[in-house]
Amino acid sequence: MLYDLSSVADHLGRILQETEDALKLEQAVYGLDSKLEIELQDLLAAGLRRDWEVAREVCYPSSAGSRRASRLRCDIVLSPKGRPLRLDTAPASLFDAANPCEPSDALWLEVKSAYQFREGGMRHGGYGTQWRSAVVEDLQKMEADPLIHEAALLLVVFNESEEILQKDLDLFETVLAQKEVLAGFRQTRSTAITDRIGHRLATAAIWPTIQR
Repeated sequence: MLYDLSSVADHLGRILQETEDALKLEQAVYGLDSKLEIELQDLLAAGLRRDWEVAREVCYPSSAGSRRASRLRCDIVLSPKGRPLRLDTAPASLFDAANPCEPSDALWLEVKSAYQFREGGMRHGGYGTQWRSAVVEDLQKMEADPLIHEAALLLVVFNESEEILQKDLDLFETVLAQKEVLAGFRQTRSTAITDRIGHRLATAAIWPTIQR
């Protein structure tokens, strides 16, 4: 593998910790767990740019030639520093990188979020389903693309305790097995966060897909 997911997970954990530290310093009313999924994606993408080239909302490579509006897209794609991803949606120009990264040499990340509680401290009615349908679909579309060689699911989870986290991660992996989704060993990095609505833990969990 070109990408060490343990290292990627370390960087994700650092981003969560640094963001939480900044929120504490400014005594922010709203915490990490108030951010929408797309805001979390932007936050993580910005932090990852310190160590990788980062592309957002990239069309899946095997759908090249189809209408752009109808193509499936990946949330975050990483490539080595100095080698931005070669995009099939933009014509070649004199300003392109001399040594762009091909899609097969990049790391494709689908990013999802799950919240145990919602505003007001009420339990989130959709917490369980957040772990299943959409997340499994993302893994399936990544592992099925023949032009993607390295990919992973990144799940950002907010909940009340390490015990709840481990139970839910184990249950989620049972769902993956039941649906015959091929995923490798997970990496997790957790950060204690200020309890505003019931969440005390923010976790980045990342699973590599096993390409078919």
